[in-house]
Amino acid sequence: MSVVDVRDLTIRYGEITAVRHLDLRVETGEVVGLLGGNGAGKSSTLRAIAGVNPPSSGTLIVAGHDLADDRQVDAARQAVGYCPDVGGLLRQATVREHIGLALAFRRKTQQWPRALDLLERFGLSASLDRITTGFSHGMCRRLSVLLAVLTAEQVLVLDEPFDGVDPLGVEAALDMIGIARKDGLGVLVSTHLLAVLAGGCDRIVVMAAGAVVDAGEGATFTGTEGLRRYTSTLQLAAP
Repeated sequence: MSVVDVRDLTIRYGEITAVRHLDLRVETGEVVGLLGGNGAGKSSTLRAIAGVNPPSSGTLIVAGHDLADDRQVDAARQAVGYCPDVGGLLRQATVREHIGLALAFRRKTQQWPRALDLLERFGLSASLDRITTGFSHGMCRRLSVLLAVLTAEQVLVLDEPFDGVDPLGVEAALDMIGIARKDGLGVLVSTHLLAVLAGGCDRIVVMAAGAVVDAGEGATFTGTEGLRRYTSTLQLAAP
């Protein structure tokens, strides 16, 4: 069963086309990695799937809800746990307040024990009552991933979750991706770090200039041959 079904998706910002005629599906219990450099269209695609930015054209169905129908957008958003590539945190709020707001907004206040477990896994327990203004970039990324995992119902969307994150944060994020897969969630993860992600993905989709330029099973992108395939694909796709 597909929890994300994207067909002929195009996203424009004024005269700039960020995503071009994209087709993408994610099944329940499947991890799909979006790979590509800056400007590839990964973040624009994930923002649309999370219901943050509307698509310019095409079909976008998330957890059975059509994002072209304004009456279904809120239900689609409720199904998604989303970690944006930048931002998403309140600078003067503590970790405790971030979690409390996220759980209250999703009507999941009974999930506090799970939140405390995630705090331990992500190495943030000692920072529970600290405001995020003083956090390093890596700590902010860890908290953003934690909030996405905590609120995801059917789809987990992680945009550059490993950016600037220390080994503890990387290991915790990969662990959470594995658990989400076992729980039957569809997982979409974007990164430019092939070595970190390829082995943990069922499928890899490579993007360049807003379009898919290669795709295959995650195992085919591992090791030296996988790196060669990825880099050669990007070189061929370069203008």
